[in-house]
Amino acid sequence: MQFPPRVAIRRHLIALPRLCLALLCSGAATGSAVPAIEVSPTLHPPVIDGVLDDATWGRAAHSDAFRQITPLENVEPTERTEFWVTYDPDNLYVAIRCHDSAGLAGIRAYSMQRDQDNGSDDLVRVVLDTFHRQNDGYYFALTAAGGKHDGLIQDKDQPNADWDGLWHGRVTRDAGGWSAEFALPVKSLSFDPAGSTWGLNIGRAVRRKQEVMRWSGFSRAKSTVALPDLGELRGLTGLHQGHGLELKPFASATHRSRPLAGEKATELKPGLDLVWHATPSLAATLTINTDFADAEVDERQVNLGRFPLFFPEKRSFFTQDAPLFTFGGILQDPLPFFSRRIGLAEDGTKVGLLGGAKLTGRAGPWTLGVLDVQTDEHAGIGSRNLFVSRFTRQVFSESSIGVVATHGDPRGGGDNSLLGLDVSYVNSHLPGNRSLSVRSSVQVTDSDRAGGKGTTTTFWANYPNEPFSFSWVCNRVEDRYDPALGFVSRTGIQDFYTNHAYSWRPETTQLQSIQAYFETDHITDLDGRLLDDVIWVGCYAENPHGDWANIGLNHRREDYAVPYAIRPGIVIPVGHHGGETFQVQFGTTNSRPCNAELRWRHGAYLTGDMDDTELELGLRASRRLEFGLDARVRDIRLPQGDFQVRSGSVKAVCSFSPDLQLSLLAQYDNLSDSLGVNFRLKWIMQPGNEVFFVINQGYDTDRAGLRPISNETSLKGAWTHRF
Repeated sequence: MQFPPRVAIRRHLIALPRLCLALLCSGAATGSAVPAIEVSPTLHPPVIDGVLDDATWGRAAHSDAFRQITPLENVEPTERTEFWVTYDPDNLYVAIRCHDSAGLAGIRAYSMQRDQDNGSDDLVRVVLDTFHRQNDGYYFALTAAGGKHDGLIQDKDQPNADWDGLWHGRVTRDAGGWSAEFALPVKSLSFDPAGSTWGLNIGRAVRRKQEVMRWSGFSRAKSTVALPDLGELRGLTGLHQGHGLELKPFASATHRSRPLAGEKATELKPGLDLVWHATPSLAATLTINTDFADAEVDERQVNLGRFPLFFPEKRSFFTQDAPLFTFGGILQDPLPFFSRRIGLAEDGTKVGLLGGAKLTGRAGPWTLGVLDVQTDEHAGIGSRNLFVSRFTRQVFSESSIGVVATHGDPRGGGDNSLLGLDVSYVNSHLPGNRSLSVRSSVQVTDSDRAGGKGTTTTFWANYPNEPFSFSWVCNRVEDRYDPALGFVSRTGIQDFYTNHAYSWRPETTQLQSIQAYFETDHITDLDGRLLDDVIWVGCYAENPHGDWANIGLNHRREDYAVPYAIRPGIVIPVGHHGGETFQVQFGTTNSRPCNAELRWRHGAYLTGDMDDTELELGLRASRRLEFGLDARVRDIRLPQGDFQVRSGSVKAVCSFSPDLQLSLLAQYDNLSDSLGVNFRLKWIMQPGNEVFFVINQGYDTDRAGLRPISNETSLKGAWTHRF
């Protein structure tokens, strides 16, 4: 850089308010009426079998007013889509008819796998904003093969696919296209019983054409789950939540070949979740002897750096209400609350939960999440009480102000508390149907382990539009900032990140879209001395079939204040290390039975250089059988010594039906000289009643052949009763 980093950051910060003010004052929002559909109840619920022959649909509210989003924006779709909506006191019913001029040959129906939205299949999606507040909601989707997808929507447009709701859905295919039926129990949704209008959108993807169409929200720069762009579903009255009680007993049996300290070789663990819907929008949950035997295994990551890696939450107890605990638009770092700190030790081993209570939901303009749990003893650390609370109040139509507080340290060794305040300004109705988000937050921790109080401040601005978009994030993290129930990778720094992109869509049959991007990340110490510096310049292009290429140049330099042993006997000395690298990526569309992605990076790495090659392959042999391969080799050449990092995974999934799935995942890396194999059988007998059979097997690959080193086998059943 040609100017000191501190000056660079100041220049950006001075320019930021001016730009935001210019955007806000550039004109009044263009008013456009949102689409609306008026529904009426039915006395004869349809049979959910994917066949639209029920007389109920003939009397249901109907629309076919879809518009194309991609490849062309806000024009007539090339294929017709219709949908119908009705309801009774217990369910919301949606039927969608996807006409296809190519018949069965044009439909892409490769996967019945649950929550596998990788762009391979034709798909329809139902999006609901049950509070009509444009802040958080739900989405439900079906592929043309019958695969079910669902998730939560947080921060207005951020999907959280780790949530699994209780609902029914079926599809059928015929010579004229395909049909989908949804039955969404109102007991699976939080909503305001005093409100008769929900936000609604219906989206469809035609994969062979790479075409997306929607009923509402026709901006290409926004996703189908963008809640401010939803239409309206009107006329919902008399919805029945029953007594508001949900009882979920569960039990698991686990056998371990080599139990860790404090673990039992064989363990039988019964437990119970009790949910009371005090109001249709406010739920209290009591959990006893909580068990996570059914949680999916983490994807293996090889960490060559000095700072911890971030792993996503996959346990349903925490993902169910995750949007209510989000803070300041922060997705990873520095997070005040990261649920993996509860029930998992620092080394990833499981920690038992003796019990806990949770209060989540909405009351008027307030959104709240309160969680209190008691962990079991583990690894010499006594039982700990951990507490989290998050309150947010909506202001104006889309903005909010909120607080977060945590108390307790699962690591042991003293007390820890955190208090945070965040303010979010969102305007999704700028001229030209553009949007802007500006968020700021401050967090203060008081930690015995860190030796006192520490503070972090964050400023984030996002302008996600076409043709120009940008995202700016500025963090200042003090040395003693220590969120025991959160996540921070590095303290004692100032981090200023920017991402700018310009997109255009040439009028040619060879290319569908091109995007040029410029990305920077400057990290200094608290006095403004440059530590790390990253600059990315590149170009992404995609053709009408969905095949794509990404080419970029990267400048990266890292500061090492102390020597760091990246491998035994290979020590990175003190100083600034790095340089320039070149990267190319090529990928083929997932709308074919086989897809591939190749990434190659070459150039400077720390004190030497590196070649980094990664290959991903996907094969959909049938709707029931899928395979995936990921292989990566990093060839690192340093003056201090050369070494290779080889890692890979192989996954096979057999879906006997959308509700019965068998998966096998094998993961390997040469640094740990270990192979991990995960076998998982999931059977949903009916929504809410599930059986899991899970085997986690570890092998030592350091010697000839495979030597078993650990085994954990679990059988778990869970049953849901609603009253």
